[in-house]
Amino acid sequence: MEANTRKLERIFDQTITYQVPLFQRPYVWTQEANWEPLWEDIQALLDKHLRIGKAHPHFLGAVVLEQLANPTGSIESRQVIDGQQRFTTLQLFLIAARDHAAADERGKYIERFTSLVENRRSMIDFDDEVFKVWPTNSNRAAFRAVHEAGSPAGLDKAIKQRPSIADGSNNIVDAYKFFYAQLRHWLTGKLDDDHDQNVLSTKTLDDRYDSLWQVVKDCLQVVVIDLDKDDETQVIFETLNARGEDLLPADLIKNYLFRRAAADKENVEKLYSDHWQQFETQWWRDLVKQGRITRPRVDVFINYYLAMMTMDEVKSSHLFNAFKAFADSTDEITGSLLVIPKTSAEHIAQLARYADVFKTFYDAGKHQRLAVFLDRLVAIDTTTVFPLLLYLHAEMVPGREDEFDKIIAMVESYLFRRMICGLTTKNYNRFFLDLLRAIDKEGKVSVAFVANYLLKSTADSSFFPDDSKFETAIKELPLYGRLAQYRVRAILEALELQAQSALSPVFALPAGLTIEHVMPQTWQTYWPLSETDRADPVKEQKASQRRDRLLNTIGNLTLVTGSLNPALSNSAWAAKRPELLKYGKLNLMQYFHGPDVDTWDEDKIETRSQHFFEQLKQIWPSIC
Repeated sequence: MEANTRKLERIFDQTITYQVPLFQRPYVWTQEANWEPLWEDIQALLDKHLRIGKAHPHFLGAVVLEQLANPTGSIESRQVIDGQQRFTTLQLFLIAARDHAAADERGKYIERFTSLVENRRSMIDFDDEVFKVWPTNSNRAAFRAVHEAGSPAGLDKAIKQRPSIADGSNNIVDAYKFFYAQLRHWLTGKLDDDHDQNVLSTKTLDDRYDSLWQVVKDCLQVVVIDLDKDDETQVIFETLNARGEDLLPADLIKNYLFRRAAADKENVEKLYSDHWQQFETQWWRDLVKQGRITRPRVDVFINYYLAMMTMDEVKSSHLFNAFKAFADSTDEITGSLLVIPKTSAEHIAQLARYADVFKTFYDAGKHQRLAVFLDRLVAIDTTTVFPLLLYLHAEMVPGREDEFDKIIAMVESYLFRRMICGLTTKNYNRFFLDLLRAIDKEGKVSVAFVANYLLKSTADSSFFPDDSKFETAIKELPLYGRLAQYRVRAILEALELQAQSALSPVFALPAGLTIEHVMPQTWQTYWPLSETDRADPVKEQKASQRRDRLLNTIGNLTLVTGSLNPALSNSAWAAKRPELLKYGKLNLMQYFHGPDVDTWDEDKIETRSQHFFEQLKQIWPSIC
């Protein structure tokens, strides 16, 4: 490779187009992290040149370029292997400078700045060659609009007429507006330092444009690394992007797959538009929780996908290397139920197929059982089931929804029974991948096979609790205090949904439900033990211990839609019961109507726990 320091004028003034490959990530630079620091550097140069007539060279970083073979009739082209964010930003800055020169009718500066952002029409044969830098596909409409608008007002008008221009490219639009505003402030003296007023007060608008041009022409420098045909462009790309504005593993995977596809003579434009373009939206880059860490949604998806395809654990910190190893070895994988891609084009298409499945996990639509499962899965606080869920949904929906629903209901029962019984979750990742591997070995997926698999383990880390263990946990073990409140709430919400009868419409549960103890935790003042128990110190101690144990069991817990007055919350039953019925508009409150609960004590708590156990057996049934 060859590396040289180049001034912006030399880089952009020649008749050339710098193409950002479609497999590069979209433009992601932002004001706080990138534009403001860059502008501060440029303004410091502008101020110095305006004061004393010269400024020192300023290094803006490096770009890596690869020479492209030019079709007959086309101009010289280079592909931007690295540095496309910087190149795109500099072009937006220069377009803003050109537009100011036009607005201020500074003819020679219009021509000078125009020469840095577009090639002369007389020198090109293809429309897209007019642009000195041509961004990746998802940013092209916005970049073209910025290039042609002439001003922020013109750009707003173009977007109003055609809103799709800015889809996924707000950073392009906002960067142009940022630099346009900063240049206007500087050109009109609003950014001048008070200490320089004596010197700057004599400077004209032409002086300012001259300083702007001289800084752009002579002071802003970039190290340009030109690769030759023998250089390993992918290795260089990965190495250079180990620092700076971090690339997502998904960005590296995209680059890797599309480069291989291009080498295979695939139609990469069609592959991009048909399959990969969906990944360029902000939704895929939004941060979501995966276990205890937060990561971009696209990387979370690829993590689940890769775990499913390899049927093995995939460390999030090694996602790109793991995917690359998988893609390089797919020729050796045989005998799997899963369709194993062999070419890069097949990998891209399959990722898009499973991405469509993954999106249903965030919007289940009319698939009510899946929506309930996903909502309740939040309480389990585990994501280890998603590789299996991704596989099951892709294979069974549509067509076998009833079987799919039965399987996820069994998985839900398995997870909630173990949670209520206080059993460990540490083996879940391996457990569900082993289940996926067992299904693959079986050669088909069925309700009966999954049921048998869930039941076969006897290890503490993975066994399915039977009704006896489930009943003991519900009736004897405290829920409140032992489980996190959001998990206790999920169990009570499941009971509430179960209580909605077929004779009444099913409503979504209101937000902000709170857990209430029927007999309060501070019971000593208004909920005294019986006179018989208090008469004997031994009996009193045992009665107190029994009460304290039962207070946090499910039979003494309910949900209310509003906050009870703390004083009433601790009141005697005669005063608290009407308040519960007043604030508790849920079906769970139906239990407190009628003469059977005119009093509330330990026996009533145990009776209600038994009542709930019978319902929970229906919600999360045994597989036996």
